[in-house]
Amino acid sequence: MEQIELSTAKKMVDHYQETRKKLIDKTHGVNDTESIWIPLEHFKNFINNLPENATGVRIYLAAYDQHEPHYPNQTTAVIMGTVSDGDDHTDVIASGGALADANRGLEPFNKGKQCPPFC
Repeated sequence: MEQIELSTAKKMVDHYQETRKKLIDKTHGVNDTESIWIPLEHFKNFINNLPENATGVRIYLAAYDQHEPHYPNQTTAVIMGTVSDGDDHTDVIASGGALADANRGLEPFNKGKQCPPFC
C-alpha cells in the first residue's frame, strides 16, 4: 500500500461518485454508500487478533440485501485477514471456508457506520 497525493484521492473519490455511485443509485433506487467509518479501537482489535501466519488484509466490496434495516441495498465492505497460499494470498471466502477452523482470527468483519445515512 502506498500513500497517494490528496488531489489524487479526491479525484478517485469524485470519479467513483460520478460513475459507480450514480449508476447504483439509479439502478437500485438508493442513496448508496460513499464511505464507511470504523472506530479506531475496532480496527486495532481486528489487526491485533489476526493469527501469526497472517500475510495481509483483504477488503471485499459487498452489498446488503433489501431486508437490512439500516442500509438496504447499499454497498459495504467485508474485511478479513489473508494467509500465504504458495505464490499468492488467500482468505476464508476464497478458500470456500476451508481456512476458518484452522486459522482463528481470519473471520470476516463488517458493520462500520456507513455514509449515508451517518455522515
